[in-house]
Amino acid sequence: MTQVHVQPLGQRRASLHGPTSWASLRHHVATWGRYALGVFCVALLCVDVATNNWEVIDFIGDAKHLLTPLLTIQRPDDMATQFIFPDDASPGRVSTVGQFMLNVSLAQIQARDSRTFILGMGFHRIDNHANDICGRLVQVYPIADPNATSVRLGSVVDSITFVGGNGLSHGFRDMAATANAAVGMNETQLRARGYTPARHGTDLRLTTPLSIPPPHQASTTTVSMYRFFVKALCSGCEPFTELGLDACRIEYSYNDAAHAVHVTASHAILGQYHELGGIFPRRQGPVVALYVRFVVVVLLLGVYGASQKTVQWTDMALQQSALRRVVGIVAPPLYRQPCSVLDLSDICFNSDVFVVLYTLTVLLDEEIAMLFSCEMHTWHHNTDDMFIEIRLLSMSLRWLWLHCFVLKAAKWTCHFVSMTRFTGDNRVVGWLNFSSSTWIYLGVFVLFQRNDIVELSNSDRVDLHSTTQNLDSTFVQFLDSWYIRTIPALAAAMLVNLAVFLCMDHVVNRSWWQSFALNSVGRQLMFNSTSILAGINGDWTVVVRPTDGARVFYITIKARALCTFRWFLSSHLTRFGLVEHPSALRHFSKGRQGEPSRNSGTTHRLVHQLTKRTPRQLVDPPTDCVRDEVSVAPEEDARQNDHCILVQDRAGSIHLLNDHMKELQALSVEVKILRDTTFCLR
Repeated sequence: MTQVHVQPLGQRRASLHGPTSWASLRHHVATWGRYALGVFCVALLCVDVATNNWEVIDFIGDAKHLLTPLLTIQRPDDMATQFIFPDDASPGRVSTVGQFMLNVSLAQIQARDSRTFILGMGFHRIDNHANDICGRLVQVYPIADPNATSVRLGSVVDSITFVGGNGLSHGFRDMAATANAAVGMNETQLRARGYTPARHGTDLRLTTPLSIPPPHQASTTTVSMYRFFVKALCSGCEPFTELGLDACRIEYSYNDAAHAVHVTASHAILGQYHELGGIFPRRQGPVVALYVRFVVVVLLLGVYGASQKTVQWTDMALQQSALRRVVGIVAPPLYRQPCSVLDLSDICFNSDVFVVLYTLTVLLDEEIAMLFSCEMHTWHHNTDDMFIEIRLLSMSLRWLWLHCFVLKAAKWTCHFVSMTRFTGDNRVVGWLNFSSSTWIYLGVFVLFQRNDIVELSNSDRVDLHSTTQNLDSTFVQFLDSWYIRTIPALAAAMLVNLAVFLCMDHVVNRSWWQSFALNSVGRQLMFNSTSILAGINGDWTVVVRPTDGARVFYITIKARALCTFRWFLSSHLTRFGLVEHPSALRHFSKGRQGEPSRNSGTTHRLVHQLTKRTPRQLVDPPTDCVRDEVSVAPEEDARQNDHCILVQDRAGSIHLLNDHMKELQALSVEVKILRDTTFCLR
């Protein structure tokens, strides 16, 4: 068997016109751009695993010192013995749900057991008044003991946040013209304007001891203010608590006649830091997600290691046990010969097993991840800490696998509901594919806006305080809550993002997609499986037959690479079991009769190479060649190799047929593996 070497047309043109030619420049920019995007996403994934692990953060315990003021307090009523509160901001003015939330938070602080995560969220620099929360201390604090020499201040505000509109409606209306709710309105007024309850919050502030000055003498000092902001996404639900610590500069005086401390001014010290933490319920989802993520990492290492070897070709007629098929996903029988038909991105984004498991991990962990990232984003929004920004981006990167899962699910659904009998007939399924992983990488930049979309959806909001009306009859429904109500906007952003990049890929690479669909391998990836990446490492050639002018798409691939590719297609993708159209089989069996022989001169063709020696392009697979340009190929070309076609039967089994429509058996393929020969797939 003579080995075929296809000379890329783009490389020949670059050599004629010099290294500065447009085709060569575009090729290098595309290659390095794709490489840079891959490195960027891998780096973010490593940051996510290392810094956003709830078990590790809880074990380190950086946020536990934020619990200090409440470590000896068992009930909300006990706070009045250690802190002084304003009359309208005391625990006695808190609603029933607010009392319940404080009780739950105090119980969690006292227990500090395996039922909660106490997580640190970093330090956030206070550069302006946007992150200044010290103003709440400006109150009048009555003192019960006139002989006290120092006091600790406290303030608690109970409220329900009402939100109007959502991310979709805000994008089509003028917020300044329509946001007509104001602080002080009651529930009836807010509901009449279209606002709904979205979150119940009880905001508790406690300070360190403050010396009482002589009567009527103004004093200035700095105190540490602890924040315990207990939030619930529905009335009666288990809440989570935002923890905080600030240094506040206050001006105050003591009125001996009224036995009260008057705080006249309070503000944060610019340049100082707000320390952020949180108490989150430890449910089964995040714990299971941790173990599933470990399994996914082991799976990825095993599959990638197997993909770099030559997988043994097995006859589909042989029956395998279920256990053997499961083991074969990670550890198939291998030859020692190396193979590089699959990239790491092919496994991460295209394997059904990996995508489903990692999506499951993301969804199980999303309960804490969403709260964690949104709370951190709220404080980071007005600062410029690069490390915090990277952590937020790494958590948003998780949705990239949700992206892939949605696309795979859409592709399977379109196949399931269609009446298609032959591969290639369902054109909608063909559009649900990317030509390379670069298009998937590009979609992550929209996912990075996840927290901004949540903030936009809840931007039109107003708080209804317990001092305005009794909150016991006002409740928050879970489906209207702070995060659930943002799901339509997030889903719309994800679907639009997918649709835009799919259309861009298919429009920019229109000629390549049309040619790739002519090949049996292309049809298996595009129309006959849940694959969302249509690329394959090999030499591809478009031959124009002089007899009838028909275009024939060849993929010349090493036998070793074909074995590994078949294993991935059989084990890691869901096959649809569509057979080839009879006309395609007839054209294949008669195709070589209409082609000129190797000694009949030359053939017009377009050539391109997709091998590891020439990396695949960033977004445009055929950018190395000029579209619709015809070149004269040398006599030695792809017709020297055995012509085969890759097909499926109704059961989804993969078969390799030669030009006599006979299936190649494992023994004949093994000979080609040992000789390192090639197949020419049509």
